[in-house]
Amino acid sequence: MTAIRPQGLEGFLRKPDPAVGILLIYGDEPAAIRDLAARAVKQVAGSLDDPFTVVRLDDGALAADPARLADEMQSISMFGGRRAIWVREAGEAFLRAAEPVLDGRASGNLIVAEAGALAKSSALRNALEQSPRALILPVYEADDADISSMIEQTLAKAGLAIDPDAKFLLMERVGTGRALMQRELEKLALYAMGQDRIGLADVEASCSGGAEFETGDLADAMFAGEIEDSDRMFGVLVQSGIDAGRLLGAAHLHALKLQDFRLAIDAGSRMEQVLRGARPPIFFKRMPAFQLQLGLWPLVNLMQASTTLAAAVTQARLNASLAEAIANR
Repeated sequence: MTAIRPQGLEGFLRKPDPAVGILLIYGDEPAAIRDLAARAVKQVAGSLDDPFTVVRLDDGALAADPARLADEMQSISMFGGRRAIWVREAGEAFLRAAEPVLDGRASGNLIVAEAGALAKSSALRNALEQSPRALILPVYEADDADISSMIEQTLAKAGLAIDPDAKFLLMERVGTGRALMQRELEKLALYAMGQDRIGLADVEASCSGGAEFETGDLADAMFAGEIEDSDRMFGVLVQSGIDAGRLLGAAHLHALKLQDFRLAIDAGSRMEQVLRGARPPIFFKRMPAFQLQLGLWPLVNLMQASTTLAAAVTQARLNASLAEAIANR
């Protein structure tokens, strides 16, 4: 079956296709994958932990007992309705166990499976992509356009619009992590209850991220050469729940942004003109920080920093458990 984007999950859950027995959510954003899987399980089963409506499995359990997946798929809830079979770390054992579901021999409930990044050559991905009884939802790192659309759609469901400058500030503070943005949007919608529009002051009041500074502050400290402040901010942000790999990614994007600005300035544009023409716009309170950094960093050094950070981001994605150590290095 055709893949859907994260924004399409709500539509499927509202009007599920009864022929679909497996929903596979995979990619390189573990927090977002877990969040989407939890939403699907709760919509189907009405709970995340009711033992009568939710069964939790993983690839290891299915390797030991492959028949269990089909058994759970056909089991009947004592209270009626569909049950959710929530599978973590889906891999080869899951694919073997899912054969009766994919060929139509087992049906009834919904399997919600989570997996990491899957190459186009992945047997699991190919089997489910080609099956009319499966739906796949790839979750890869969002770009600014994805997050902008997510903000507008999520707030619209709550009857809210958002001013452009407020949206840019929200994206700057929260970043491009879908799961974190979803939580901040829910909090922002509650804060703005009774309003019909969200402005800059609402974002400033609601989306502080629970810390005295944000990912943008960390990037500013790094590129201003403030080593001790950078280390302190990094530690606090990681402890607050922000993934270290995500912080590396934000630093890399910041380096690329500075590189683009430096290229334009070296080509003859005025710094003020370049910064004011940035898209998305730079929040006015950060203008002095950008001016300072552009005064410190020549183009060749920014290019070297971008290359180093890109390599670190790749290493962190391949070794998620070592992301914090890689970032510290």
